Amino acid sequence: MVKIVIPFILYFFCFSALKKIIPFLKKYSLLDHPSKRGNHEQSMPKGGGIILIPAIIISISLYFLIENTINTKWIVFLLSIFFLFLVSLVDDVKGLPARLRLIVQSLCVIISVYFIRDDITIFLNNLDIVIKMHVNESLIFYLLASLIFFSWLWLINLFNFMDGMDGLTALQMIFLGLTINIISLMNFFDKDFQFLSLVILAAFLSFFRHNKPSAKIFLGDSGSIPCGYIAGFVLIEAFLKQGPFFSILIILMYFILDSTITLIIRTIKNKNLFTAHSDHFYQIIIRKGFSHHYVLRKILLLLTFLTLLSFISLKFHLISFALALIFTVSFLIYFSISSKNE
Repeated sequence: MVKIVIPFILYFFCFSALKKIIPFLKKYSLLDHPSKRGNHEQSMPKGGGIILIPAIIISISLYFLIENTINTKWIVFLLSIFFLFLVSLVDDVKGLPARLRLIVQSLCVIISVYFIRDDITIFLNNLDIVIKMHVNESLIFYLLASLIFFSWLWLINLFNFMDGMDGLTALQMIFLGLTINIISLMNFFDKDFQFLSLVILAAFLSFFRHNKPSAKIFLGDSGSIPCGYIAGFVLIEAFLKQGPFFSILIILMYFILDSTITLIIRTIKNKNLFTAHSDHFYQIIIRKGFSHHYVLRKILLLLTFLTLLSFISLKFHLISFALALIFTVSFLIYFSISSKNE
């Protein structure tokens, strides 16, 4: 019962609180102002994370308090989200140096990786190829831990990069929550992750109602940065437990490829990787004159197809992953070559 009641309350609380905070954010100028890299012609409140992230933390904490099942992994998860939220909120309000933000994000991820070190060890012990290769176990451990660290840090930042279009991040989180939930019902994730999925769905379905085109509010860094951490947490859990890794990777495929390919292109063109830009594929098609509503509809179709592939991947890993990769890259190419006159 608690799995249903808490998300139910969360949905209505977030919807109401978001509606009430919009005038407050406008009054105190917590706004994302129009710029060359932006996708809006007017200032937009960017404090959705102020409501969503604390509500998510409280909901999950309340669940574990009632169930009395919390462990170190989930404590670190909740504390990391809280500190990422806090620092990102200060950045939204006053602005912080990029280096400081990256240091805080790195510390949160390093601590998180440290507390899943036993899972990493168990994962490596279960790999026959590592055993047969007779390589240095410590070396393999630190290589894998480093890979997890950089992947998690990249996910945190790419969610921040992608939070620039009406409804986009909300839609991604909704589909992530839906995928986790159905996979949990199929016993590929435990009950704690099923509850996490319900919390994600409740929070972001309510947010989507305010964030869909034409958006009235955005997450801001205080919302997008913790979202990236949550996505990384689920993806790495699925990987280390040799669970539905490909399913989670596939549902995040669009966000990952749009950000990663954009970074590669900017590197090739010798552009500064640390300056704000509007080179993402969704930004390119919007600049051509297509509406947020049109672009979001196309992304909705993509995410629906990726959801189907994520479930198929539970049985056919590589085929589903390859199809998702090909289809998403084709989708990005479509965004880059589309013309308003077509």
